[in-house]
Amino acid sequence: MFCIAAFIVLVVMAAFSARYRRYVGTAWNCAWRRVTFRPCDTTFKQDIKDHLLAPIAARRPGLVRPAGITLEILAVLVILTTIWSGYTVVKSAVNLYVYGTCNKQDSASCTLGAEACSIPDETPGFVESIASFDVLGAFGNEFASLGETFAAIPARFQTWRAEDYLPANASYLTEDAANPTALEVIDPGCTFCRALFLNIEESGFESDYNLTYIAYPINGTDGYKFPNSLLVTQYLEALRLHPLEGAETPVDWQILSRIFTEKAETGLPWQDTINAMTAVETTATLTDWLGEFGLSDEQIDVVVAETGSDAVTEVIAANKAIVEDDIDTIKIPTIIFDGRRHDGLVSVDGLQ
Repeated sequence: MFCIAAFIVLVVMAAFSARYRRYVGTAWNCAWRRVTFRPCDTTFKQDIKDHLLAPIAARRPGLVRPAGITLEILAVLVILTTIWSGYTVVKSAVNLYVYGTCNKQDSASCTLGAEACSIPDETPGFVESIASFDVLGAFGNEFASLGETFAAIPARFQTWRAEDYLPANASYLTEDAANPTALEVIDPGCTFCRALFLNIEESGFESDYNLTYIAYPINGTDGYKFPNSLLVTQYLEALRLHPLEGAETPVDWQILSRIFTEKAETGLPWQDTINAMTAVETTATLTDWLGEFGLSDEQIDVVVAETGSDAVTEVIAANKAIVEDDIDTIKIPTIIFDGRRHDGLVSVDGLQ
């Protein structure tokens, strides 16, 4: 163990100082023999230990033995740390390639990936499991997660067709039989979904594609990540079940457009305002908007009653299954067009 640890340390030190480079070859020879279960054919190990322990032997001879044991323990820790670091680098790289984030449990924490609201993974992490003395669970969950990532690699090469993942009663921002279909997965409360909508408008994306969406309220540690996302989604799905005839733009899209692009009387964006509202305030606001967007009192009553219906609940559950099982994304927003799945915020240039 000591030879292997010494080789690792010397490689690092040799990268910064030439004085250690002459030892690397000898260290590698000794380390390689130890890895292949053969005894080291040099005195490298003893030479290094003698060099490190000589100052202690000169001053406190009685501490030489404890110091030698400490060096062996440190050697084991160096090797374990190196193995874990290498594993973490490989795992992060594969996750970044497959999911666009180096951290599946919290995709928003990875600065290398596209900006997004993360769908949290409720599986305990390795450190969390170790802290709770669940060693088997720690390794089991870790390797299961890595296995899922490797199993998802083929998805990077598949052709993604938005038509294969359309929700029931899909509505379109604009619709032209000559245009291909595009599908986005959004949470009404996610700031990056608002940014994507603004990029879509700026790029003219909706003129080139029949754009539809799946509203996916992201679960949080206590309820939903954005407290009124489910309520807004219920209104959107109720409007899809009862579309306003003759509307140039579907009313559910008008609601999304207002949330993502307009500001409240306070000057704050409507999205921020709704995220800070109570459920009662949000309900009253959405109901007022329905009248403003052309629904009669009777039609409003129908939509409001439908928001809590089994039909809407089933639609939201079905959409959740599409997002989690079929599309299998861990980042919101996600948008599918031109045969590819784009996880996270897509720039204006990326949409053109």
